[in-house]
Amino acid sequence: MKRFLTALVLPLVPAAIISAQTPKVQSVLERYSDFRPQADELAMYQIDWASSLQEAQKRALLEKRPVFLVIIHAQYGDLTSGHC
Repeated sequence: MKRFLTALVLPLVPAAIISAQTPKVQSVLERYSDFRPQADELAMYQIDWASSLQEAQKRALLEKRPVFLVIIHAQYGDLTSGHC
């Protein structure tokens, strides 16, 4: 019975895939691209973050740069991944 149902449904798979490629899908993708942040808007996530204060202090001394400290007080906060 399983083989019969598989044989019955399998030829319909390409039709389902083809029907998914409708103009509505394209309009959703265009709308998504309108709202998607551009590269310059994501520049903060390209900063060379350190995972700990100690690591940042060591690198600051070596590179003769200041430390910019960001403290996140949230249960699931993780600025490096964009969740804060």
